[in-house]
Amino acid sequence: MTIKNISSFIAISLLALIGQGSLSAQTNVSAPQSFHIVKEVKPAILNLVEGSVAFIDSDGNNAIDANEACKIRLQVRNDGTGVGYGCTAKITASGSISGLSCFGGKVSDTPVSSRLPEIPVGTTKTIEFPITAAMNTSDGTVHFALQIDEPNGFGTDPIQLSVATRQFVAPHLQVVDYAVIGAGGGTLSKKKPFSLQVLLQNTQHGIAENVEVEVVLPTNVLMLDGEQKTKYATLYAGNKQSLEYELIINNNYASTTVPIEVRVKERYGKYAENKTIHLNLNQALASTKIQVDAVEQQRQDIQIASIGSAVDKNIPTTTERNEQTFALIIANENYRQVAGVPFALNDGDVFRQYCEKTLGIPARNIHIKRDATLNEIRSEVNWLGEVLSAHRGEAKAIVYYAGHGIPDESNHAAYLLPIDGNGTDVSTGYSVDLLYQTLGKQPAQAITIFLDACFSGSQRSTDRTMLASARGVAIKVKSGQPIGNMVVFSAAQGDETAYPNNDEQHGMFTYYLLKKLQETAGDVSCFELGTYITDNVRRQSIVVNSKSQTPSVTPSASAAGWQNWKLK
Repeated sequence: MTIKNISSFIAISLLALIGQGSLSAQTNVSAPQSFHIVKEVKPAILNLVEGSVAFIDSDGNNAIDANEACKIRLQVRNDGTGVGYGCTAKITASGSISGLSCFGGKVSDTPVSSRLPEIPVGTTKTIEFPITAAMNTSDGTVHFALQIDEPNGFGTDPIQLSVATRQFVAPHLQVVDYAVIGAGGGTLSKKKPFSLQVLLQNTQHGIAENVEVEVVLPTNVLMLDGEQKTKYATLYAGNKQSLEYELIINNNYASTTVPIEVRVKERYGKYAENKTIHLNLNQALASTKIQVDAVEQQRQDIQIASIGSAVDKNIPTTTERNEQTFALIIANENYRQVAGVPFALNDGDVFRQYCEKTLGIPARNIHIKRDATLNEIRSEVNWLGEVLSAHRGEAKAIVYYAGHGIPDESNHAAYLLPIDGNGTDVSTGYSVDLLYQTLGKQPAQAITIFLDACFSGSQRSTDRTMLASARGVAIKVKSGQPIGNMVVFSAAQGDETAYPNNDEQHGMFTYYLLKKLQETAGDVSCFELGTYITDNVRRQSIVVNSKSQTPSVTPSASAAGWQNWKLK
């Protein structure tokens, strides 16, 4: 069949179809048609899980600190019909962006991205944006825009998040204080175990990380207990740690001084301070260890921590030598039959230092008895009486007592209680009247007595626990009358209690006595000293204990001009 014949055949066939209704007569058979092959698409549709966006930082201050690793965490859910392939997490930022990076690149207004694993249909994925801050991070705010992209355009909408940034703040680790402790006090001696307590503190506002403390001992000084190296992950601003080492010196140690080095390191290697502690053989030992709790501080003024009180340090010194002044100090803390007296040994030891350093009394003129028995009190009071007698009115005497006092329930007389005494038996005590008579009958320029004790039967405690009264009530004692050239400073009156100052680790009366001696370098009159102690103890006791404590000053009838007496 020729082409012409074929064309005719087709035309005839079309006409036949039109006639049969298979094609519309309006069909334009001469117009070309366009056809597309449509492929079925099953996209992944990503949506943010509501409430899932979180900023996480290591120190929990909700800011990006210099040299800190943080992260932004969120969750996306695939609500589509297909698996999410080739999705990416993208982050851009503006504001305080110096020093910040994410996914290995610096964050800026240009996206930094990371390819994500596939996200199956109907699953939820947790995605993290790791943020690292360098040393040059500045104070301010960074504004992040986060997005999860999907290749077909079905990713999440941009997520906006603003976070504070903080510039680098250095820590400073220091050994801020130390204490040398022996069982029952005493002195530092060879072959006698003692404890060294070291107080470490971060005294600046930066966070100290990877902290290591190492104690280095000289040859022939041995560690019986404790860790030579101690590590702490972090010490926040103001945090403090107490480290204790039980040590002993053997007979092969030749020197009289004992240098102990405390080496301190932290993450950067430049914000810690080593310290060498120099001990001396025969130096006085404290009797009790001090518990120091480490407490995390908020950013505020940091108070330098201390073991003990400020009056125990920076004790004024004098070049004067008061050869004609003699001092007797009795400090009773550890009683055998009754409760102890907190801080009494510390009271006595520090008062002794003021006598020697501030008042210029030669060490040989000072007798101190720690935890004295009745016989020892008798012996020491008699010694001082004999000294005054031998100097025929040219000497001065100072007596200091810290410990329990007890009352005689029959006549309300006051007694000092030795450590071997019984709190309900005054025959085991030393009469205050006898103290006045033994010393007051001797000629003297001046006799000054300080009694940090109460005689009502109460203990030195804030709960006013009874010590001696069988009836469970405080007894109002007679104050007694000094004789001779004597003035007596008493910590409390009548039925009052002589309280401790727990914060300062002294009796409250003794603390203000020492504080005034420190402030005046010992150049203070008895009248000024008594007024200062009385006013401050009364105020402090009401505020802290909600109870009265009223010190008193009682001169003898013959103590003319006592108001102008000075200890120095």
